[in-house]
Amino acid sequence: MKINNIIFDLCGPIITLDIELMNRRFHDYGVTVEKPYQTLRDEGLTKRYEAGLVSTVDFISQVRVILDCPLSDSQILDAWNTIIVDFPHRHIELLQRLKDRYKIFLLSNSDETNAAYFKEYMKQSAGFDILNDCFDEVFFSCDLHDRKPSPSVFQHIVDKHHLMPSETLVVDDCKAHCEGAASVGLQAHWLVPGEDICDLNFNLL
Repeated sequence: MKINNIIFDLCGPIITLDIELMNRRFHDYGVTVEKPYQTLRDEGLTKRYEAGLVSTVDFISQVRVILDCPLSDSQILDAWNTIIVDFPHRHIELLQRLKDRYKIFLLSNSDETNAAYFKEYMKQSAGFDILNDCFDEVFFSCDLHDRKPSPSVFQHIVDKHHLMPSETLVVDDCKAHCEGAASVGLQAHWLVPGEDICDLNFNLL
């Protein structure tokens, strides 16, 4: 079946993240917990924040409690956004080429703090508003109050844009997310470690 629509994951496939950068920044601010991000994740805070179930004010308060450190608001938000390593230029060029051939969407499990930072970072890196220019619509989990791998988050995009699932490809670096997409009839490509979106032969899709 011919592919007419592509739903890209953001973190991993398009921009490169490094959780250890965030951990080191928290340590710079005096946090003694060995793995700050992983600790917040294990407490379930990151998923609740990504799903828009926790406000930024409450998120900040809970970070202080969980990490047991009297950080300021600005220190917490700065550390939380110290995560991006790169937005490769080849990815920018690929998205510019693909937008003329496909309907392209972005679906990211991102909280409102990271989402705002990602938007500005990508705009500055690309030199233009790439999210508005290259994507038919951008979906962040914090706005949807739903997150991958829930099948309903994929179904929402299908229904809103009247997509044919069999003609829609999801590209994600998380196997569970691909399984969630496949459960509603979407085609899915699991981007394995070491594989780049530029390695995919979209000409054959």
